[in-house]
Amino acid sequence: MATQPAMMAVFAAVDELLVAVKALKTGSFKIHTVYSPVPLHEIGEVLDLPTSPVRFFTLAGGILGILTGMALTIYTCLQWKFIVSGKPVIPWIPAVVVGFEFCILIAILFNLAGLLTQARLPRLRLPEHHDPRFTRDRFGLLVLCSETERPTLANMLRECGAEEVHETAA
Repeated sequence: MATQPAMMAVFAAVDELLVAVKALKTGSFKIHTVYSPVPLHEIGEVLDLPTSPVRFFTLAGGILGILTGMALTIYTCLQWKFIVSGKPVIPWIPAVVVGFEFCILIAILFNLAGLLTQARLPRLRLPEHHDPRFTRDRFGLLVLCSETERPTLANMLRECGAEEVHETAA
């Protein structure tokens, strides 16, 4: 697996991290990963991250569930050929109820599958550049850069308030 040269910066405060991310967005550097011990929506807003495609997995599962539940009910009614004494052969109200239940069930399963695939889980090994402090009280910023850009990037990250900046591979 080919690795790219990168710089890892460690920040103590979220404000310093946001300043660094904004500074890097205006420059020519590519932010690879941002590590945070807590979810921060401000980071996503600054990075202009796209919306998650998991909602389409859920929608597809819901539509498939409705169709499957209604089809199962209709097939069962037609297969058993009950004597219904003037009532409709296919009872629509039970078909809608079963379709709704299948909609919820299959939508949840598709949502879980979409979440796992889009988050690339399970992750069996942490990347080499991951620092255990990122899960406690520090914020990390991994930025891709070439060999010639490293000194400039390191100075920029230190000016933004990075506690520690070191070379790594992404």
